[in-house]
Amino acid sequence: MTEFLIARGHDGPARIGSYSMGEMAISTPVLVGPSHADSLTLHYAALNRDELLKDTPMIVAIPGISYSRLDRLRDYDSILLPSLIADEILGLTAGSLLLKQQMSFLKEQQIESSGAIVRVPASLDEGSFVHVLQEFSHMGVRAAAFRFDGDLGPSDYRMVTLRSQLPRNWFALAIGRIEPYSVPLMHYLGFDVFDASRAFEAAAQGIRLWRTDAELVADDETARHCACSACESQPDLNILSNSKLIEILTNHNISTYRMVLSESIHAMQSGRLRWLVESLTHATPSLASFLRRVDRGLYSFLEEFTATAGSSTMPLIGPESYNSPAIKRFREKLVSRFTPPTHKRIVLLLPCSARKPYSDSKSHKRFARTIESAIGLARHGIAETILTSPLGVIPRELERLHPVAQYDIPVTGDWDAEETAIAVRALTTHLEKFEESVVVVAHVSGGYLDIVKQGEDNIRQALIYTSSDGSATSGASLDLLDETLRDMLELVLDGEYRRTDLEDTLRATADFQFGSGAGELLVPEDASLRGKLYRTVICQVDKEQVCAYNAVSGMLSLTLAGARRIAGLGQNWVRFEGKEVKGGSIFAVGVKEADTGIRPGDEVIVIGQDERVVAVGRSEMSGIEMCEFEKGRAVTVRHKLGVTT
Repeated sequence: MTEFLIARGHDGPARIGSYSMGEMAISTPVLVGPSHADSLTLHYAALNRDELLKDTPMIVAIPGISYSRLDRLRDYDSILLPSLIADEILGLTAGSLLLKQQMSFLKEQQIESSGAIVRVPASLDEGSFVHVLQEFSHMGVRAAAFRFDGDLGPSDYRMVTLRSQLPRNWFALAIGRIEPYSVPLMHYLGFDVFDASRAFEAAAQGIRLWRTDAELVADDETARHCACSACESQPDLNILSNSKLIEILTNHNISTYRMVLSESIHAMQSGRLRWLVESLTHATPSLASFLRRVDRGLYSFLEEFTATAGSSTMPLIGPESYNSPAIKRFREKLVSRFTPPTHKRIVLLLPCSARKPYSDSKSHKRFARTIESAIGLARHGIAETILTSPLGVIPRELERLHPVAQYDIPVTGDWDAEETAIAVRALTTHLEKFEESVVVVAHVSGGYLDIVKQGEDNIRQALIYTSSDGSATSGASLDLLDETLRDMLELVLDGEYRRTDLEDTLRATADFQFGSGAGELLVPEDASLRGKLYRTVICQVDKEQVCAYNAVSGMLSLTLAGARRIAGLGQNWVRFEGKEVKGGSIFAVGVKEADTGIRPGDEVIVIGQDERVVAVGRSEMSGIEMCEFEKGRAVTVRHKLGVTT
């Protein structure tokens, strides 16, 4: 029997897991290669072609032309079900027939279903695939293999599209021509096994493979020096026999695959796998175009598994970052979930800063001193809004949220057409949330000024510019900002003002996390707030704590009382099937229903069988994963109802 288990942690669809084959447990992601590849952990063989099977478990391919010698299969082997060669030449309707053929083989030969691997045909439409997958799932099958041609063109994109339709708890193999530089991408897209047979093919051709797409013939005088143990042992490859050369090149190429996979795993564990994938696109045009196509066509698949929290720096190094799931999701949630407080009568547009959160930067501290000097407590009548790429606009209240507090971009002062268009669209959409009587003060210069200028025709409010000499932080510009705000104190900011930064931040954060209306429920007018925004803020209602704001994450953590106040909104709920929550975790086996909008890292509300709130905590999976998985940690519990005896 074989079984695939997924450990905690997410970085897009990528995951860390364990594939059990008999008594052998293989950590994934993992490389797979032919049976003679001693340096690899997982091996494959073709029945009737490879005479000797290793003593350890293997993936055994059944040729599509013969089912003989099935008696050689061991109980702990994984079986790659038979299919036709070059099935991509067939029409899309033939794909489901090929899958039916595999299903019939599985039934007729009485092969253990848990060890079966569906070979996914290229000639297949998504609707048919999902339908047949349900039948395979009912039989107990939990693995599928997708064949890539290595060109990262339409055929490979179709394979990734079909991969996105797999049930979340299935094991996914990328077979065929998988180049070393595409391993991080395949890992990011949710594949658990990567075919390394290209290492042997390239060695036979006299080619050394590298981390990028460079392929250098080993006897070329301009060949790049390699310091791996295989190449260092024989620096002069020209004097070797052909067999010895192939041996050295094979070891070098496998070492390259192992190095790239290790780098990919490390990047995922540190929350920077997306960055690694994006960084490789700058060396490989095919990867760049492929990633852009995936971002555009499979955004919902990528976004479901992208965590909503993170602490490490998020480098955004080029156009591939503009529509990455974490960035695009923030822009979308800002549109749907942020409502500016009604007491904000001025929108002050400011440039971003390299240091995060912005309030800690020298430039924003200068802005703050100027504003407070000019209008004092009336500052709380100003909606400070930061312009930035590629997030668009950031309300001051949300500056500590992920990924706002973590992103890092190249700062040159020049904006390309795409990032300018994103920012213009974000700005004009954001300003539509404010009344027409509100005044917009644009204290920006350079590319930021261009954004405002381009959006002028779609801005309903009166617009005033206060950056006089091309620098928002110059003395002259700050003096003009001071003068403008003083003039507006009587004209616009004519009410009685008090400190509202705590209320504004917690309400905006609550709406962003749990949906519109959550802020008013968690932080009503009579709420008591204690603390500082750069540390922790405690919110109490009727002397009972309902939530706490954590400056490190920029998020709210709920108490049971707070969860009860917002449970009716129908957001971030998990239905627990057990009688009592015991211990510090809720596992997937105890969850049958959950909000499909839950993402890893979300604050969640656990509902018991009697419809009561029984716990609150942090999600470790997406909502759909919680329902589909039979094992694994679904929620890390923070508070729970007392255990009864």
